[in-house]
Amino acid sequence: MWIDDQVIRHCDKPLHIETFIPSGQSVVLGRSNKAELEVHEDRCAEDNIPVLKRYGGGGTVLLHPGCVVASVGCWVESPYNNDLYFKLLNQSLIDCFIEHFKGYEFLQRGFSDIVYEDRKFVGTSLFRSRQYLLYQASILVDLNIETINRYLQHPSKEPDYRKGRHHRDFLVGLQELDSRFSAEVCHRILEGELESYVKSHLGAELTSPLESHIPHLLKRANI
Repeated sequence: MWIDDQVIRHCDKPLHIETFIPSGQSVVLGRSNKAELEVHEDRCAEDNIPVLKRYGGGGTVLLHPGCVVASVGCWVESPYNNDLYFKLLNQSLIDCFIEHFKGYEFLQRGFSDIVYEDRKFVGTSLFRSRQYLLYQASILVDLNIETINRYLQHPSKEPDYRKGRHHRDFLVGLQELDSRFSAEVCHRILEGELESYVKSHLGAELTSPLESHIPHLLKRANI
């Protein structure tokens, strides 16, 4: 998928980060997701909404102009330890926002979600190829729940803390917590702060590119 590929093309660097606000709407499936189980395919087709699949796992998300996407491509010491890397990278995101949302506590729940109380506002995924790691986060700012309900079915798999709740009761946008925060404002926060937090949290886990593996990654991304 192009979102994956635009980060992987920089895999000759120890660390590369990209953040953006989607210009339109698209549905993105996790690596093992099946569209017929996760998506209202007829509605997507009717409205010309593309249904894409990323390299990483995780659940299905709707990208739209009310969210921000953050991608981190880096080389790390271990080809394993995914739980650790999820924790460190999620904490990097949390630290970006915590100073700007005074009085709110953001936590990690489920396998890799970031939540306020028991409502999710960040979904994340991880793609691994030996010591290369591609982490992606979809951050809800303006929830746009009607659109999410239109295109996404209730997920075929859900974390325990969701407890069967509908999208409307399970998800929250950052703008609902503080109306001053638009997607543009959150994007600027990430642009200015995410890299320093990633470097701080990953620390000694960051390593140099594995030169012999770079051609394999570029080939995967059709580069």
